[in-house]
Amino acid sequence: MSDYERYGDYDNTEEDEPKKRTPVGLILRVLIALILIGTVGLLAFRLILFESYPRAASDLVYTEPLAAYYDGAAGEIGAKTQKLRFPYSDAQNGYFFCSRLIVIPGAENLQIALRYNLSTLTALSEEYGVAMDQDSPDLFSFRLADNTGRVYETVAYDGFSSRMIYRYHKLVFDGVDLSDAVKWIRLEIFLAGAEDGEEPVGRVLIYENNEDYAKFTPYRLSRREKR
Repeated sequence: MSDYERYGDYDNTEEDEPKKRTPVGLILRVLIALILIGTVGLLAFRLILFESYPRAASDLVYTEPLAAYYDGAAGEIGAKTQKLRFPYSDAQNGYFFCSRLIVIPGAENLQIALRYNLSTLTALSEEYGVAMDQDSPDLFSFRLADNTGRVYETVAYDGFSSRMIYRYHKLVFDGVDLSDAVKWIRLEIFLAGAEDGEEPVGRVLIYENNEDYAKFTPYRLSRREKR
């Protein structure tokens, strides 16, 4: 066997040996894993925050007429809820979002939770040229309108709360017609003080009872919601 052949065998043996892992490669893999875990965790946190509401925004609120109705019905108030098909005020910008609808037809009571985030206030401030305090409960006013032409401008209860980037209003209306003649009800949102002759900055369809959609489910009162 020639010397050249021996050198060839030696070189092949070196190539077959496993390469040693460098600390730099390990560090890179750890960093990538941490970034992926952090991204997934952030998305999960945002989803949980998006789906959850403070109790102040979601629990049933008793106005005087509803409390009297509750007592007269021995707690069997016939509350119902409905999943909103179009919960956003704007399909593109989505400034306002409604959820947690509760209706008690016998008491003519309607309750809804309205949510918006801080970017909504920034956008509206730029669009209308007004300063908006993100922690003020008095930035907006609200009313209901239905397909029959009725407008309900008196809000029986408006509870403001906040969580992280979100702001919430728990809105309760008394004396709302919830008979079969009412096919839809929408919530209209105005900048405070700009109700007369001004267009709302948002509209959300919060109630449907028509041929296209009329699905309701019983709303079961939690222990803390019972009187």
